[in-house]
Amino acid sequence: MKAKVIGAIIGLVVVVGAAYTTLSLTRVGQGEVGVVYSMKGGVKEETLGPGFHFVGPFDKVRDYPVSQQQLVLSNNAADFNEEKLKQDTHVDAPANGGMVKMNMTVNYNFIPDRVTELYERFNGMDGDDLVESKVKNSIIAYIKEVTPKFSVMDIYSDKRSEVGQAITEYLNSKLNDEYGIEISSALIIDVQLDEALQEKVKAKEQAKQDAEKAELDKQTAIAQGEAKKAEAEANAQVTITNAKAEAAANKLKSESITDELIRMTEAEARKEHGWVTVQGADTVVADEK
Repeated sequence: MKAKVIGAIIGLVVVVGAAYTTLSLTRVGQGEVGVVYSMKGGVKEETLGPGFHFVGPFDKVRDYPVSQQQLVLSNNAADFNEEKLKQDTHVDAPANGGMVKMNMTVNYNFIPDRVTELYERFNGMDGDDLVESKVKNSIIAYIKEVTPKFSVMDIYSDKRSEVGQAITEYLNSKLNDEYGIEISSALIIDVQLDEALQEKVKAKEQAKQDAEKAELDKQTAIAQGEAKKAEAEANAQVTITNAKAEAAANKLKSESITDELIRMTEAEARKEHGWVTVQGADTVVADEK
């Protein structure tokens, strides 16, 4: 009987010990910190790093991601790596010239030194709950405050990276203080327009292409005209050069007909033919044998 009692007590101790260990053991995920709340002392200033930790059995631990996380705002399941879209979270953003639907990713992390304060301010929410219930809506609202500074065309094609950078800077200016969150980047994945805006964009793109083609044709014509002009000038220069060379040759030939040359030619002609007719520059000599 005594042995049974002792066995029961040992069993009870083991169960209680196991229960205590289970209640006291907590795990903080990689890239996260844990905020500990104690029933006795309230929120502890020191946070827990990644790994397993023993805390009081009645303490609460809430995790906040301090490594980079990605918030997807999209109406395309592929952006979530899913076959079916669970929730459409794209941004209907006002722009200069109309409304645009933007699919985006926002990369963020909680600032480690701020998580204890956030736990107290938002009634013990963990990081995921805080993002889902409050931060996401704030991000969408703040994006809509940035986009009116840009035209539909800027957002649709020409300046997406510039728009994303402006959104990133604005989100940081708001979310750092409000939620202890740092935004590393806000990227536009896709932009969708209604039919009327699509037609306007197509017309503008076509006009731009037509203007670029007209400018190209103009530059081509100018280049061809310059080439023809250069060719004509080159040909004229060759003609002038040839004419000068011919004139110089004629002048040299004329200057080479001297009286002595005429007499020598005369003498050779008499000797060979018995007569000669020699015509110089200003003299004509005729003789018969």
